[in-house]
Parts: sequence; structure tokens; C-alpha cells
Amino acid sequence: MKQKYSIAIIGNKEAILGFKALGLKTFNANTNEEAIELLYQLKAEKIMNEETKEERPAYAIIFITEELAMNIPKDDYKKISKGALPAIVPVPGSKGATGYGIKRIGKMVEQAVGSDIFKE
Repeated sequence: MKQKYSIAIIGNKEAILGFKALGLKTFNANTNEEAIELLYQLKAEKIMNEETKEERPAYAIIFITEELAMNIPKDDYKKISKGALPAIVPVPGSKGATGYGIKRIGKMVEQAVGSDIFKE
């Protein structure tokens, strides 16, 4: 049986509640400290590939609300986003979009393809 990756979202209760219905694992965080702790925990979670007996990340994508993502110290963000998986993707929260998420995605794309394709 093939095991699937999970997808998580971190944010305040109002912002993440609807994502549970979509099958995402939701994690409530009201402060940056709580969010950072959750990110490290989720990144550390592994599952065993039954066929190859190798460990792999449990999560393919971890969404985090922009309000929390914006205030993660650069050193922590580097450690958390190191490696291909999980991808850490900022999304608008209950207060709406700040533009931070699209900037982060632009940087990830620029690193991957060598050019900022979102520049106007």
C-alpha cells in the first residue's frame, strides 16, 4: 500500500478552521513562538516507506498564515525550509493578504529556476 504525504496548515483558529474540511491537518498557533515550535515538530515528523524501508518526511506542504510567517527569524526560516520537503508556503490569514506570501513564493521560484518570473 502506498503511503501518502500529509498537508498541514498553521495559523489562528479563525484562519485554519475551514481547511480541516479539505483534509488538511490543522495546527492552532496564536504567537510566532508557537508557530516556530510547530514548524520544527512537523518538519521532524517522518514516516516509513513500506516498500523501501526508508524514512521520509510526513508532510509535503506546510501552509502557514502570513501574519505568523512574516515574523519568523531568518535563521529559523532557513533551518525549517532546508531541503525539498516539506515546502513551507505562506498564505493569507483571517486579516487578508499582506503580499508576504507571494514574495516568498517568488523567492522559492527564483531559487528553483534562476529567475524571478513574478517580476512585473
